[in-house]
Amino acid sequence: MKKSIISIFVALLAFTAMSFTVAGDVTCDSCGGSGRVTCSSCNGNPSCPCIKCGGSGQVEYNGITNECIVCDGTGRNECRTCDGKGQVLCTRCLGRGVIHVPGGE
Repeated sequence: MKKSIISIFVALLAFTAMSFTVAGDVTCDSCGGSGRVTCSSCNGNPSCPCIKCGGSGQVEYNGITNECIVCDGTGRNECRTCDGKGQVLCTRCLGRGVIHVPGGE
């Protein structure tokens, strides 16, 4: 009996919340209206140690030390997913920062 009363109460709450949804554009809750979210590949840290030289900027081949050609001797590589920006376009609002809520439902 208690379970069915709780279920009805939850359903009423959901219906009430849906009844007051205003049609129009609302701020995207995924990106907070900025249109961009943290890159999932680099977690917002767009520059990471080079995988070829381990961050030293130098590689050794046949006993000869040279500048790493992968990172140009910097020891760092930019994230390829976000091009070194740390953020990517929000997929929920497609970079607009707002989501359109249709009316008349």
